[in-house]
Amino acid sequence: MPRKRLSVPSGSESPPPPPSPQEELVPRILQRSGPSSLVVSLPKDLVDREVLSAGQFVYWSRDEDGDLRLRLPERTARSRGPREILVRLPQQSTPEQASRILLSSYVLGYDRVRIEDPNGLADEMRSTLERTAHDLLGFTLTEGSKSGVVATSFLDPTAHPVPEVVSRIGYALDILLEQMEKQLTKSPPTASPRVASMRVEVRRLHALTLRQLNLAAGNPRLARQLGVHRASHLLGTRVVTQLLEDIAEASQVVALELDRMRRPPSSVRPILGQMHDRVATLRERLRLAIGSLRSGNPWEAERVLESRAEALEYYLATEALLRKLSGPTNLRHSLSLCSWWIGVARQHAEAIAEVAFTRSLDRSPSILDLSETGEKRP
Repeated sequence: MPRKRLSVPSGSESPPPPPSPQEELVPRILQRSGPSSLVVSLPKDLVDREVLSAGQFVYWSRDEDGDLRLRLPERTARSRGPREILVRLPQQSTPEQASRILLSSYVLGYDRVRIEDPNGLADEMRSTLERTAHDLLGFTLTEGSKSGVVATSFLDPTAHPVPEVVSRIGYALDILLEQMEKQLTKSPPTASPRVASMRVEVRRLHALTLRQLNLAAGNPRLARQLGVHRASHLLGTRVVTQLLEDIAEASQVVALELDRMRRPPSSVRPILGQMHDRVATLRERLRLAIGSLRSGNPWEAERVLESRAEALEYYLATEALLRKLSGPTNLRHSLSLCSWWIGVARQHAEAIAEVAFTRSLDRSPSILDLSETGEKRP
């Protein structure tokens, strides 16, 4: 059916260009109301669809790009129906490729993902997809056949605001680092089963955060319900969650290397003690960085950034002890690897503090009064 042309009164401006596939633009003419006011009417189909009535409040806001946006009364984000995707795997695809497809579909916000192999889904690939779906919060396999599987999301996005999910990642990381502290004081330094379980928890929450951010990017109303009030925070939160994921990965590497040492000689104890102190400091700084993200207090983030020189001194002290160590090559290699990854994790915590500090300056477009927080600075 051809699109109807809109007639424009003589002397008025031309209507806006046709809408893009992503948004529906309805041109309306400004009309005068009184000596100094202009009004614009809302189309009937919009009024009916959004159940609007006279006397309700609506809100104008200016976007960062300068456009004016009409915000309707706050309500639960209206569902647009489940997003579905059908993926037909290429020939000779691997289980790892299929797993990445399922993970990416989840992150992109699809609610129903069907993965098919025209030649039949191999048992190994099916098992890999089952494990992948199990590691994704709110995702589960609901159908299966000889040629494919279907994964379905039962997740309510509004039940998991982004700041709360990031805080949950921070809590899981705190437990993981606490277990590492205990591991470094044991003889032998045996890894706790909780290290592996917390690593899985961080991975699942990381994927959930990416999904929530993608949903927020495509729906401003849902974004506000998810705690993302500025578009500029989408990228920063994406960076933070990846850094937290990398800290968890580094922590797991350290835990595994310590577990391989079995019964290290007594000459290793000073090195393990040094690493223990560095992990304890990392744990404290990570708490400050994540706390600064929540509170918007720049001084919590600055305390992390100011301690960079101290972190370097700790690292060099550990390296000095390692150079003096005599013993099996594999033991020195494991200790060097642990020292390196603890340092990497600390750098990631500093990067999170950078994001938190920058975001704390994003609270006002023209005036930022830090005088009160400055007086309370520790």
